[in-house]
Amino acid sequence: MRPRQLLSGLLSSIAVLCTACTPLAPKHARPARSTLSCARSVLTSKLPESIPDDTAHCLAAGFIARYCSVSEAYIAGLGKELEDTVGHGDAEWRDWQADRRGIACAKHASDDDALYSCCGWKASN
Repeated sequence: MRPRQLLSGLLSSIAVLCTACTPLAPKHARPARSTLSCARSVLTSKLPESIPDDTAHCLAAGFIARYCSVSEAYIAGLGKELEDTVGHGDAEWRDWQADRRGIACAKHASDDDALYSCCGWKASN
């Protein structure tokens, strides 16, 4: 990931932080109070195992946006890429793009199945 792209992503995340931290699926109770606990809970219960990386990023960000908040989904995506930058992972611009696609999907998805479909995951997979 180039520094300019990382900076752009960081600025986008800061802009999103100015929005309310409310889930997109208000009918459902927030799984946990803290950002990290909420994200972990949602990913444990909603994210399928053994899925392609871009689909995993899309669904992870989408479900965090849906059940935690859009702001927290951006934070989680950015945090994962920063962790990959300084850790043993491989930071990739396309991961950040998949995160943003998942958040967009969550904004328009009427339910979990619509989010799975928007991110390209079929129930038969």
